[in-house]
Amino acid sequence: MSVAIEITGAIQKQAWIDKVSPPVEQVSAFVWSVAIDFRENPVRHTFCYILSNESGECLIVDPGWESDDGWDDLTAGLALAGLSMKSIVGIVSTHYHPDHLGMVGRLAQETGAWIGMHEREVHFLDSRLNSGEAMARDRDWLIRCGVAGEEAESLILTPAEIEYYRGLARPTVFLQHGDALPLPGRNIRVIATPGHTAGHLCIVDLDSEVIFTGDHVLPRITPNIGINSTGEERNALEEYYQSLDLMIEWDAFEVCPAHEYRFRGLAERSRDLKLHHQERSQEILDIASATPGLTAWQVAERLTWSRGWTALNGVNLRAALSETLSHLEYLVRTGRVSWDPDDDLRSPARVRNVLKLRR
Repeated sequence: MSVAIEITGAIQKQAWIDKVSPPVEQVSAFVWSVAIDFRENPVRHTFCYILSNESGECLIVDPGWESDDGWDDLTAGLALAGLSMKSIVGIVSTHYHPDHLGMVGRLAQETGAWIGMHEREVHFLDSRLNSGEAMARDRDWLIRCGVAGEEAESLILTPAEIEYYRGLARPTVFLQHGDALPLPGRNIRVIATPGHTAGHLCIVDLDSEVIFTGDHVLPRITPNIGINSTGEERNALEEYYQSLDLMIEWDAFEVCPAHEYRFRGLAERSRDLKLHHQERSQEILDIASATPGLTAWQVAERLTWSRGWTALNGVNLRAALSETLSHLEYLVRTGRVSWDPDDDLRSPARVRNVLKLRR
C-alpha cells in the first residue's frame, strides 16, 4: 500500500536513507527542527521542534530521549536558532513515550519551563508507580491474552522498566483540545488525537501553517495502536479513526512528524492509515472465522507482520499483541466478534461469534 505524498524534508529523507542524523533545519521563520539522538531504537532519532517568537522566547515540542548526546543535540539546535536554554518558557510532550518525554524533566529543571501534556497520559504514568502491582497486573493481562508459561514470564515488565517510567516528568499544565499555547505573538493550538496513546496530542502552528503530528501520522511508518496492561478501558482503534478524521482540516499544512521526514498530503496519508487498519481488522476476522476459539495471542501470531512473527521479540512482541487486542476490542464493540463469557479473569479469553466486517 502506498500513498502519494510530497516530501518536503528532502534532507531528512536522504539522512534516513543514509542512516545518519539529519542537520538542524529552519522549517519557517519561527520553527526549527532538531534531531535528538535515539540510537538504541530503529527510528534512530526523534525530531524535536523549537517554536519561537519575535521576543526571543520559545516552546519545545518533544525534546526526545534523555541522554548527554541528546542534550548536546538540543543545545546546538537552540544556538543555531539564535536561542538558548534561557529562551525556553514551555515544553510540550505529544505523549508519554520515552523518546518524547524522556528529556523533559532535565530540561524543565534547567529552565523552569512549564510542562504540557494531556491528562490521560498521567493514567499510564500512575499505573507504573507501584512495581509489584504493575507486574501483577501485567502478568494477568498476558494470561488473559493467552500468553502462557515461560513466554509470559519473559514478556512481563521488569522492575527496571517500571522504575524508568516512574522517573519520567509529570505535566504541570494539562493541555486540552483547542487550547492555545501561551507564547506571546504566536497562534499555536492543541489538537487532542488519542489513538497511539490515550492522550496523544498534535500541535498546529497557524502562523507558520505547519502541524506537529508526533507519532499520530508519520510519512511511512504505521504507528502502533494498542491496548496495554494499565487497566484503562478504551477503544483505541475507534479513537484513532476519529483522530485521523480531524487531520483533513489541516491538509494544506506542512506535516512535521516526530520521525522520518517532513511532508505534505496529510489527508491522503490519514486515509491510507485508516485503510491499513480496516484491512488488518478484516484479516483478523478471516483468521478467527477459520479457527474458532483463538486467544488474542494466537490471533496475533497468525497475522501478517512486516518482519514476520518469528523475528519479533520483547517490546515488539508486546506491541504486536497490544495492537491485535485493540482491533479485537474494536470488533467486539462494533458487534463483529464476542469473547467467550465462560472464562474467568485468570483464564485466556477466546474469540467467538465472528461476523463479517461492515465498512
